[in-house]
Amino acid sequence: MYSFRKSPAALAGLLAASTLLVSLGAAGSATAQDQKKTTVEGVWKIAEVVLPGATPADKATTLTNLQPGLLIFTKGYYSATVVRSQQARPAVEPPKDPQNLPDAEKIARFEQWQPFTANAGTYEVKGSTIIRRAIVAKSVDVMTSSTPITAEFKLEGPNTLWLTPTDRAATDPLRVKYTRVE
Repeated sequence: MYSFRKSPAALAGLLAASTLLVSLGAAGSATAQDQKKTTVEGVWKIAEVVLPGATPADKATTLTNLQPGLLIFTKGYYSATVVRSQQARPAVEPPKDPQNLPDAEKIARFEQWQPFTANAGTYEVKGSTIIRRAIVAKSVDVMTSSTPITAEFKLEGPNTLWLTPTDRAATDPLRVKYTRVE
């Protein structure tokens, strides 16, 4: 964890390096910007999750009372952030000593942070499959995995996107519905 309270010079150095990297990235990403616009490009808000039944005979459960989540696709890049819960995350009191959290404060922060998922990186569309490769993620496992995040997608008109992760068994098809925000 970085602490810029102790070192303003480190913050200035990081900002200078970030500016340089953004400049180099913008110059070097011409191939991503030259890509043909995909039909999934835009900003999508999570609208519902369809969970399969426990057995093939059980009906699926549709969850619509969800916490916020956004999926953003640009030319070649994506960003996904979502709170995986139906309840709002609990508020946490400010720490008494941020540098020395007691176990109870660590647990409270873990419980608040645990349902939050975030990752961003590159993507490509092959037929009806979206293949995402995380560059940065909350989870180190997601960020360092050589296995991409894949999902079958289906568009219903211009404003509804359904994603079905392909890493789940065909008999257990979780589906997520997004609606276009922009």
